[in-house]
Amino acid sequence: MKKTVTNLKGVYAGGISAGIKANGKKDLAYLFIPGCYGSAGVFTKSAFIAPPLIVTQGALGQGTVKALIANSGNANAATGKTGLRDAKETARLAASLLGIKPREVAVASTGIIGKFLPMDTVRAGLRTLLRNPLKRDGTRAAQAIMTTDLTRKEVFVTGSVGGQRVSVGGFAKGSGMIAPNMATMLGFLVTDAKVDSTTLRSLLRRAVDDSFNMTSVDTDTSTNDMVLVFSTGAKGKRVASAQAKREFLALLTKACQHLAKLIAADGEGATKLIEVHVSGARSQREARMIAKNVINSPLVKTAMHGADPNWGRVLAAAGKDPAAKVDPKRVDLTFAGAPVMRRGQVVPHDRKRIRRLMSVREVPVRLHLNLGDGSAVAWGCDLTHGYVDINVSYN
Repeated sequence: MKKTVTNLKGVYAGGISAGIKANGKKDLAYLFIPGCYGSAGVFTKSAFIAPPLIVTQGALGQGTVKALIANSGNANAATGKTGLRDAKETARLAASLLGIKPREVAVASTGIIGKFLPMDTVRAGLRTLLRNPLKRDGTRAAQAIMTTDLTRKEVFVTGSVGGQRVSVGGFAKGSGMIAPNMATMLGFLVTDAKVDSTTLRSLLRRAVDDSFNMTSVDTDTSTNDMVLVFSTGAKGKRVASAQAKREFLALLTKACQHLAKLIAADGEGATKLIEVHVSGARSQREARMIAKNVINSPLVKTAMHGADPNWGRVLAAAGKDPAAKVDPKRVDLTFAGAPVMRRGQVVPHDRKRIRRLMSVREVPVRLHLNLGDGSAVAWGCDLTHGYVDINVSYN
């Protein structure tokens, strides 16, 4: 059986169907770390930031957060003063049921924008959800934050940090409105490493930059994007040295990238995960820019759906931003491991063979610019008629 976030000592979670969604699916989740040592978060940069994020930002600014309440089916976004009041009430009620302070509770919402939370339903749901707050059911929590997601998204990784074995577990949701501008969707991670809030904040931003911020489904940044990380401090040796921080960052990034790839693969209507690896750029910044331009291109996405090795579409996307240097005479390009261009010249290739290589669930595209040492990886998905169908009916 795969491990979940609640395999970590001192971490509790669960999820129920409270009735926020009309279809009876799970829609209310909690995560509870009573002895939390440190916490941090990153949030959407959208001008229409949702009230739950404002409440959570305020909580993190006052100290360590020990619990999270998350609902799906309603984003509580573009809801003004009422939405802010409802988010604060959610935190207050959860705090009273958990025996902690309201400023120790984070809140998150995902779903339809512009509708008020059904607070009578939320109140009743919280009392049921937190009747026994020491449940170890991370999988139910992961299910309860899904919206148009078709698959549950969980991760559990272990590695050596500062000479001791530590783990990072977590879960996320995301399928549509994915083009992060800080984090993306909802993502919640917990580690048993002893990492203080200040260090967590710094390392989370870096991990997010190389994972969620390099993921795109449809180029739309959500009003509710949030990623939180908590430290239980169960492993007694504090992560303080430069080496230990590098090791922990690598482990945290690995967990975030796993979740990011699950999100990209589960893009609305998607049939393929696309991984674009850009190397040889003048800088990492330019490599990131080019990789995201390729992954965001509707023409590239539709070509991938049709298993079409249309290298012209990739080159057009890679070279469209004058802020990133590309020398057409130096470019190497491969589709699914098969070379189609070397030093700017098309090389003989069997299109039928490459189409077969691209007719799988995961398609790697590698673009080497031969200009420097900058590199980056971005993840996305193909664009299908299913995406249109889902979003026409989503309301």
